[in-house]
Amino acid sequence: MLSKIEILKQLFAHLERLDFEAVAALCAPDCLYEDMPLQEAARAAGPQAIADKLRMGLGELERLPTTLHHFAEQGDNLLVERTEVWHHRSGERATLEVMAIFRFRDGKLTLWRDYWDMNRLFSQQPAAWVERMAAAGANP
Repeated sequence: MLSKIEILKQLFAHLERLDFEAVAALCAPDCLYEDMPLQEAARAAGPQAIADKLRMGLGELERLPTTLHHFAEQGDNLLVERTEVWHHRSGERATLEVMAIFRFRDGKLTLWRDYWDMNRLFSQQPAAWVERMAAAGANP
């Protein structure tokens, strides 16, 4: 079985390619994904809902390279510090620093909770992306 860190490296390799179905395949049926700054507007339960949520926010990107900086592991939990660079097809870019907790059971994710600065992210995004997120209920 892969280690938790190896599983997360796979997850972010899939996410860089915007392969949301491959990301979802790493999630347990009861996995919960939460973008904490957005609270209820960005909560998704189950692999398909997680793939759909990721597609809504990231689906129009060209790619999403992510640098994993630090890990801290305790039991089934893994804390991860990372930096994402959002490459929009328009050529615009946004950089986001994220702290996250991941919980695992039997080699699958059961919890993915991201903490990040909403104002910083939204201030770097193209207007069309911000408008789309506002329509979906995500406002800075």
